[in-house]
Amino acid sequence: MFVRPCWQPTSPQDALDLIEQHPWALLVSNGEDGPLATNLPLLLDRTAVRTDDAQLTLVGHIAKANHHLRSLVSSKMPVLAIFEGPWSYVTASWYPNRDMPSTYYYTAVHCYGILELQDEEALDHALEDLTQRMESHFTDSWRTNEIPRGEITRRFASITGFRIHVTRMEAKFKLGQDEPLRDALAVAEVLEDHNAWEDQALAALIRKHNESRNA
Repeated sequence: MFVRPCWQPTSPQDALDLIEQHPWALLVSNGEDGPLATNLPLLLDRTAVRTDDAQLTLVGHIAKANHHLRSLVSSKMPVLAIFEGPWSYVTASWYPNRDMPSTYYYTAVHCYGILELQDEEALDHALEDLTQRMESHFTDSWRTNEIPRGEITRRFASITGFRIHVTRMEAKFKLGQDEPLRDALAVAEVLEDHNAWEDQALAALIRKHNESRNA
């Protein structure tokens, strides 16, 4: 991924936070006939999280009926997991002097690593962890013990769990750091007036990643 030095996150934790807050990912690998890609949730293994990307582990699962799985099992090549954080089209009309071309502000993390299949016990644990993390956002959250255990385990025959041992992580936080500071802050002000939480989150990141700059 092309990342100018100014677009680097302020710390490795910024990249980890993006993965935690935006776990819906794109898993990409090479197949015999070209690239293969599957959209799925990938969670950071909190028992193994370190700021050193060589020690990061991602956990997910994929349908056994997905032909992508067959390629993943047979290949020893690294895979790529793509996470997308807050983003927005930035119209030049948001700049004070309207003298810069329109662009995009966005955040993304790319994780490269080696995929390893899980056994059924690990898959069971990962699905419970996924459910608890996702349900934590809801006031009247659902728990897996609300249904018979068999309703969970019978699905194991249709999915395969896996772990990705991350060997390299790239993060890009393109948030106006290469533009005049007043323009970047003007974009943040516009986004802060929007009701969408994604725009609010992007505005906060713009301010954070430009706060060390001189006017």
